[in-house]
Amino acid sequence: MMKLFAAAALALSIVSGTSVSAAAQSRPDFSGIWIASTADISTLLLPGEEISFTAYGAERYKKADMANSPSYKCLPYGPTRGLQSTNPFQIIQAPDLLAIITEHIDYRLIYADGRGHPEDILDYPEWMGHSTGKWEGDTIVVDTIAMREETWLDTAGFEHSDKLHLTERLQKTGPDNFRITVTVEDPVFFTKPFTYSRVARRMPKDVRLMPARCADNENSLADAVQGVQGPEHKNPPKLSR
Repeated sequence: MMKLFAAAALALSIVSGTSVSAAAQSRPDFSGIWIASTADISTLLLPGEEISFTAYGAERYKKADMANSPSYKCLPYGPTRGLQSTNPFQIIQAPDLLAIITEHIDYRLIYADGRGHPEDILDYPEWMGHSTGKWEGDTIVVDTIAMREETWLDTAGFEHSDKLHLTERLQKTGPDNFRITVTVEDPVFFTKPFTYSRVARRMPKDVRLMPARCADNENSLADAVQGVQGPEHKNPPKLSR
């Protein structure tokens, strides 16, 4: 009888392993070097979406100074702006993990093995936040929290608080492109969530990542002039009165 149970357990493990392997192989492959540059997410809003500030968010926006951009201070860009810069990024994909490397000397890990966020993650925020992912057919849905509030949502001047919550959907739309749809939720800055979308395209095979550091003559604090330039959004957000 024990031999029968052992044989059944072995057969189940083999079948389960095959099933898991087949599922992993059927998932789209996001590996490669991509670019999805956009300075202004207000131009990417889905139909019917709007960016509406709370009173606090509106005051912060009115006082926003482009000289305070994290890029001038050699700080990491954060999860959204990091994938929207003029520089490419690389995705390395494993069955239960996606690693994203940016030229701004940072990386992002998306855990797709069923784990949740650490219970104490909000006490230890990270530049790229903490990301978990789950597969829904050909799309990986990424949930990210615990981002440091020094980062910006985009280059044009949207800030956020440490209560920021991102939901991103990465959907392969062809061999050389995939769509990134982002829902931003931050009750400190915005009165309601908003969603925007863009397409990432694959870079040619001869492109490689070239790390960008302030030490390598990138923008630095010395180049910033305070009080000259405010936010640069083409579609101004709704400001609470």
